Amino acid sequence: MNIEHIELQYKRLERHYNGALKDRDEVSFLDLSHSMRIWTEMKSSIDELATKKGMKLGLKNFVRSRQRKQILRGSKYIYLPLASGVTSPGIEVKGVSFINRALSPEEIKKLYEAGPPMAMPTSSTFTQWLGSGVYDVSSTNQAHPTLTISREILIKRVANILGASHPQGIDQADETENRFDPYVRELHQVLVAGGYPATYYQLLEIAKDILAGVKILF
Repeated sequence: MNIEHIELQYKRLERHYNGALKDRDEVSFLDLSHSMRIWTEMKSSIDELATKKGMKLGLKNFVRSRQRKQILRGSKYIYLPLASGVTSPGIEVKGVSFINRALSPEEIKKLYEAGPPMAMPTSSTFTQWLGSGVYDVSSTNQAHPTLTISREILIKRVANILGASHPQGIDQADETENRFDPYVRELHQVLVAGGYPATYYQLLEIAKDILAGVKILF
């Protein structure tokens, strides 16, 4: 894959990202989702281009707070860090949490003191970055009560479940990927700022981070 085609896909993603921010409707988010799906298939080409140019991508990863992990260990919860933040009308969306138990005043204080989730620069390749977890959910495995879903899986499953890449209902993904569907569907039912599904905010954050991190290659 040549650099001209990668740059074309960059411009395409940029257009759909700006369109989704502006229009904020189901069609614009489906178009953004499909455009992002292409980037999961270009990951090796992005890594090869960065290596060839001797460049490190300007990507950032979420750092999990030790205090949060200690407090929530063994609990059932949903956590969508959105550490880079997504700007919504009048508000910036970060750190969406749903915890299936009451927190003590001391725990609430510790979580407050820990502050919002932080996005820190990483030396990861594009492939490694896509494979990093960004969504924590309660697992059905009691020995491992928390399941972490990566950017790549979230992009692929949102695109396929909602019909962005295939007509809804005829997705042929293998079992290793579609086993995440119940968790992604659950996230899609969570409405956050502006009344939009949390999946939309996660797509916007990932798209924003791709555009910022890969721009150095051009």
